[in-house]
Amino acid sequence: MGVVVTTLSTIVYHSKASVGFTELDLLYLLAGSRARNRDEGVTGILVFDRGMFFQWIEGPNLPLQRIWNAIRKDNRHHDIKVLADTSIPVRLFQDWHMQFAHRDCKAANYIDGLIQASDQVMDRLHESPNEAPMILAEFSELGGGPFSRLLSPSE
Repeated sequence: MGVVVTTLSTIVYHSKASVGFTELDLLYLLAGSRARNRDEGVTGILVFDRGMFFQWIEGPNLPLQRIWNAIRKDNRHHDIKVLADTSIPVRLFQDWHMQFAHRDCKAANYIDGLIQASDQVMDRLHESPNEAPMILAEFSELGGGPFSRLLSPSE
Protein backbone atom coordinates (compact mmCIF):
# COMPACT_ATOMS: atom_id res chain seq x y z
CA MET A 1 0.00 0.00 0.00
CA GLY A 2 1.25 3.45 -0.89
CA VAL A 3 1.25 6.45 1.37
CA VAL A 4 -1.51 8.95 0.63
CA VAL A 5 -0.16 12.49 0.62
CA THR A 6 -2.71 15.20 1.25
CA THR A 7 -1.83 18.59 -0.13
CA LEU A 8 -2.57 21.35 2.34
CA SER A 9 -3.47 24.88 1.36
CA THR A 10 -4.26 28.10 3.14
CA ILE A 11 -6.43 31.08 2.32
CA VAL A 12 -6.01 34.31 4.25
CA TYR A 13 -8.38 37.21 3.72
CA HIS A 14 -9.92 40.26 5.31
CA SER A 15 -13.41 41.67 4.86
CA LYS A 16 -15.82 44.23 6.27
CA ALA A 17 -18.84 43.23 8.32
CA SER A 18 -22.14 44.01 6.57
CA VAL A 19 -24.11 43.94 9.80
CA GLY A 20 -23.45 44.91 13.39
CA PHE A 21 -22.22 41.90 15.36
CA THR A 22 -23.04 41.53 19.01
CA GLU A 23 -20.88 39.32 21.16
CA LEU A 24 -23.64 36.69 21.03
CA ASP A 25 -23.68 36.89 17.20
CA LEU A 26 -19.93 36.29 17.18
CA LEU A 27 -20.28 33.28 19.48
CA TYR A 28 -22.89 31.74 17.17
CA LEU A 29 -20.69 32.44 14.14
CA LEU A 30 -17.74 30.83 15.89
CA ALA A 31 -19.75 27.75 16.93
CA GLY A 32 -21.04 27.23 13.37
CA SER A 33 -17.58 27.72 11.88
CA ARG A 34 -16.01 25.26 14.28
CA ALA A 35 -18.60 22.58 13.57
CA ARG A 36 -18.27 22.95 9.79
CA ASN A 37 -14.47 23.09 9.94
CA ARG A 38 -14.30 20.01 12.17
CA ASP A 39 -16.45 18.08 9.68
CA GLU A 40 -14.23 19.20 6.77
CA GLY A 41 -10.85 18.85 8.52
CA VAL A 42 -10.12 22.57 8.26
CA THR A 43 -8.33 24.61 10.92
CA GLY A 44 -7.44 28.27 11.37
CA ILE A 45 -8.11 31.51 13.16
CA LEU A 46 -10.81 34.15 12.92
CA VAL A 47 -10.22 37.68 14.17
CA PHE A 48 -13.04 40.18 14.46
CA ASP A 49 -12.16 43.72 15.41
CA ARG A 50 -13.78 47.08 14.74
CA GLY A 51 -16.11 45.78 12.05
CA MET A 52 -13.41 43.84 10.19
CA PHE A 53 -12.80 40.12 9.80
CA PHE A 54 -9.33 38.72 9.33
CA GLN A 55 -9.19 34.98 8.77
CA TRP A 56 -6.65 32.25 8.11
CA ILE A 57 -8.11 28.90 7.06
CA GLU A 58 -6.05 25.84 6.19
CA GLY A 59 -6.64 22.25 5.23
CA PRO A 60 -6.91 19.77 2.37
CA ASN A 61 -7.65 21.46 -0.95
CA LEU A 62 -11.18 20.24 -1.69
CA PRO A 63 -12.68 20.78 1.79
CA LEU A 64 -10.93 24.15 2.00
CA GLN A 65 -12.45 25.21 -1.32
CA ARG A 66 -15.94 24.14 -0.18
CA ILE A 67 -15.61 26.27 2.94
CA TRP A 68 -14.09 29.16 1.00
CA ASN A 69 -17.03 29.13 -1.45
CA ALA A 70 -19.47 29.34 1.48
CA ILE A 71 -17.47 32.19 3.08
CA ARG A 72 -17.46 34.17 -0.17
CA LYS A 73 -21.25 33.84 -0.46
CA ASP A 74 -21.94 34.82 3.16
CA ASN A 75 -23.84 38.13 3.18
CA ARG A 76 -22.68 39.02 6.69
CA HIS A 77 -19.52 40.50 5.17
CA HIS A 78 -18.35 42.23 1.97
CA ASP A 79 -15.26 43.78 0.37
CA ILE A 80 -13.38 40.50 0.65
CA LYS A 81 -9.69 40.81 -0.16
CA VAL A 82 -7.63 37.63 -0.51
CA LEU A 83 -4.15 38.12 0.95
CA ALA A 84 -2.80 34.58 0.50
CA ASP A 85 -3.98 31.52 -1.39
CA THR A 86 -1.22 28.94 -1.50
CA SER A 87 -0.05 25.44 -0.69
CA ILE A 88 1.53 25.03 2.72
CA PRO A 89 3.89 22.36 4.07
CA VAL A 90 2.27 22.08 7.53
CA ARG A 91 -0.73 23.40 9.45
CA LEU A 92 -0.09 26.32 11.75
CA PHE A 93 -3.38 25.89 13.63
CA GLN A 94 -3.39 22.09 13.73
CA ASP A 95 -5.28 21.80 17.01
CA TRP A 96 -7.89 24.48 16.35
CA HIS A 97 -10.88 24.12 14.10
CA MET A 98 -11.17 27.85 14.64
CA GLN A 99 -9.25 29.92 17.13
CA PHE A 100 -10.81 33.30 17.78
CA ALA A 101 -9.50 36.74 18.66
CA HIS A 102 -11.66 39.72 19.51
CA ARG A 103 -10.45 42.80 21.34
CA ASP A 104 -13.56 43.55 23.39
CA CYS A 105 -14.83 40.07 24.23
CA LYS A 106 -16.43 40.10 27.67
CA ALA A 107 -17.23 36.37 27.53
CA ALA A 108 -13.56 35.45 27.30
CA ASN A 109 -13.79 32.93 30.14
CA TYR A 110 -16.47 31.00 28.26
CA ILE A 111 -14.78 30.74 24.87
CA ASP A 112 -12.36 27.90 24.32
CA GLY A 113 -9.56 28.95 22.01
CA LEU A 114 -9.97 32.68 22.54
CA ILE A 115 -6.75 34.56 22.01
CA GLN A 116 -6.26 37.66 24.11
CA ALA A 117 -4.42 39.79 21.57
CA SER A 118 -2.91 43.07 22.64
CA ASP A 119 -4.29 46.33 21.32
CA GLN A 120 -0.99 46.81 19.46
CA VAL A 121 -1.41 43.55 17.55
CA MET A 122 -5.03 44.31 16.69
CA ASP A 123 -4.07 47.82 15.60
CA ARG A 124 -1.35 46.37 13.33
CA LEU A 125 -4.01 44.38 11.46
CA HIS A 126 -5.91 47.58 10.68
CA GLU A 127 -2.85 49.68 9.92
CA SER A 128 -1.24 47.07 7.64
CA PRO A 129 -3.99 44.70 6.45
CA ASN A 130 -1.79 43.29 3.68
CA GLU A 131 0.50 41.95 6.41
CA ALA A 132 -2.36 39.95 7.95
CA PRO A 133 -0.90 36.57 6.87
CA MET A 134 2.28 37.28 8.83
CA ILE A 135 0.40 38.74 11.81
CA LEU A 136 -2.11 35.87 11.97
CA ALA A 137 0.70 33.30 11.71
CA GLU A 138 2.11 34.82 14.91
CA PHE A 139 -1.04 33.64 16.72
CA SER A 140 -0.25 29.99 16.00
CA GLU A 141 1.50 27.62 18.36
CA LEU A 142 4.36 27.56 15.88
CA GLY A 143 4.68 31.29 16.30
CA GLY A 144 4.96 32.05 12.61
CA GLY A 145 8.72 32.18 12.19
CA PRO A 146 10.19 31.54 8.76
CA PHE A 147 6.97 29.90 7.52
CA SER A 148 4.97 33.08 8.02
CA ARG A 149 7.40 34.93 5.78
CA LEU A 150 6.36 32.66 2.91
CA LEU A 151 2.97 34.33 3.09
CA SER A 152 4.21 37.91 3.50
CA PRO A 153 3.22 40.43 0.86
CA SER A 154 5.53 40.54 -2.16
CA GLU A 155 7.92 43.42 -2.40
